[in-house]
Amino acid sequence: MINKIAHIILAAGSSSRMGTPKQLLPWKKDCLIIHEVKKSLELNLSETYVVLGANFELIQKEIIHFPVHVLNNKDWGLGMGSSITFGVRHLINNQIDFDAILITLVDQPLIDVSHLSCLISKFNSNQDKIIATGMKNKIGVPALFPKAHYQELLELKEDFGARYIIKKYEDDLLVIDGGNRTDDIDTIEQYNALLEREKE
Repeated sequence: MINKIAHIILAAGSSSRMGTPKQLLPWKKDCLIIHEVKKSLELNLSETYVVLGANFELIQKEIIHFPVHVLNNKDWGLGMGSSITFGVRHLINNQIDFDAILITLVDQPLIDVSHLSCLISKFNSNQDKIIATGMKNKIGVPALFPKAHYQELLELKEDFGARYIIKKYEDDLLVIDGGNRTDDIDTIEQYNALLEREKE
């Protein structure tokens, strides 16, 4: 059986520490948001949902021509948890049925299709488990959440990301090591450092 998996890409933040929308920073031949959308489409999942917020119109026009659903979380300023809840609520309110939800961040460009495919493969043989990514000193997203956890995703506090749920079930989840690919981008310095690594 092929599982139906919805992919929610979180890309709603204002990038306040950067002074420019990080979603539009150049990456390879595209920008970060297009890079993430293309990865999702390469996975050939059931549906892709991109949760935007700050600079909605500016970012939306970059991806509107892709076969993805673009959602506008007007409460993006409340935190990442609000964007997760917004995306999951959209699926439930529209009675869109999936076996699991894959959550990724727009600012982890080194996470590749191979890693996401490993998460999906592990879920296919462990459909009652959260499948998360192991990092240097924590476990987090990208992660897959089966149906049993949808309600908890809906009830996340606004400023808590999915890591809150992952931590709650840390004794009963499966972890795929993200290696050295899990760094995210919060500052221009981090962005430039990842650009240099990508050239290596």
